[in-house]
Amino acid sequence: MKKISLLLVACAMMLPIAGIAQNKASDGGLQQEAFDSRGTQPVFPGGLVELSRFIKANLQYPAAAERNGIQGKVVVQFIVTKTGEVEGVDVLRSVDPELDAEAVRICEKLPRFTPGTLDGLPVNVKYALPINFTLNQEVPDITNECLARANAGDAEAQYIMGCSYHKGLGVPVDWIVARYYLEKAAAQGHVKAAELLEKTKQNLRGELDPPLN
Repeated sequence: MKKISLLLVACAMMLPIAGIAQNKASDGGLQQEAFDSRGTQPVFPGGLVELSRFIKANLQYPAAAERNGIQGKVVVQFIVTKTGEVEGVDVLRSVDPELDAEAVRICEKLPRFTPGTLDGLPVNVKYALPINFTLNQEVPDITNECLARANAGDAEAQYIMGCSYHKGLGVPVDWIVARYYLEKAAAQGHVKAAELLEKTKQNLRGELDPPLN
């Protein structure tokens, strides 16, 4: 069974690659301003989990790539405009021409975001979206019940949430969210959560800023 999972790598968490506002300069070009406390990121309708579900529901694994067992992470970049539309989709990290093309196609179908802002005004924002194409991997969805239990303080549910966000199981890979839930569980003495938390911290130090060229 083929599975397609989404790895956001916390791009919606104001990382440098996602946190660039673009405004028209006086010469007609684009000037870039890094986000700080003055800015907010674009938001997909329903948040990151809905973004993952949208891509999983609409993405089609290219037949030739599936037959040849081709897998990997395609990193796509686009602009979320000040009106929330997706424009200028481009591949930053290529895996295979067919996988690249499918990742671009699905990003071009993304519905309108809530636009990012800078100083309270809507701006164009660069957004990076790594999409992981995998084969023969079961990817369970996080249930609403598990999410509710985790938010209510259940350590085991918090571990499941943290593990899911750490590994990209049914939700976007997001080291920041993973760390949040794992820290909650570890604070209650959950041994496996404490062990995974250390790996998540390493990922936060390293893989959040992957070389894209």
